[in-house]
Amino acid sequence: MSDDVVWQCLISEPEGSIRLPVGQGLDLKGWSEQAAMTYLGATAPRTELRGLARVLAQLAASSELSSPTFAYAYVVDAAKAVMAVYEVHDYDDEGYDSVDRLPDLIRDVFPAEPESRHITRVALPTGPGVRVQEIRSVVAGSLFKKKTQLESVTYAVLPPQVNNVLVLRMTWTNLVFSEALLELSQTLAESLELAEVKKV
Repeated sequence: MSDDVVWQCLISEPEGSIRLPVGQGLDLKGWSEQAAMTYLGATAPRTELRGLARVLAQLAASSELSSPTFAYAYVVDAAKAVMAVYEVHDYDDEGYDSVDRLPDLIRDVFPAEPESRHITRVALPTGPGVRVQEIRSVVAGSLFKKKTQLESVTYAVLPPQVNNVLVLRMTWTNLVFSEALLELSQTLAESLELAEVKKV
């Protein structure tokens, strides 16, 4: 395969997905207010608009720190609240060039001490890989510190076209919706693809 081929990573954007402006250098307050208004509509109650804008700004700032290729907030219409965040990362496969090593990559780039961890092999359209599902306790709240449970599912895949590892990670704290979000993460993982960028 030609070395000068340029590949672009794509993923589906299900209804409720709001793309976070990572790497764009935008004013997050202004962006989040506009994103909330676009999603909820200009006639939505101001408290709902302010609440969603505040959460989107926080998530965008947090995602910026982990330098993903792209990241999304997932909002459920009925609740008008962010239910999950999912990101796609692109890592050099040096040292992680086999499916057996992919759980180590996930541990290295997302260090945590989970209360539970389940690892399974997967065969996705993008390539072979692993799926790691974890639940861990995190401290939340700025004034009154309290522990809450955070669930995550991470797919790490070795696409045959490139010498990189594609990683999709989805996280949420409302475990009541775990079954639906796990199903969504599987759908997202299956939608991952590398498309050749055509030269003009």
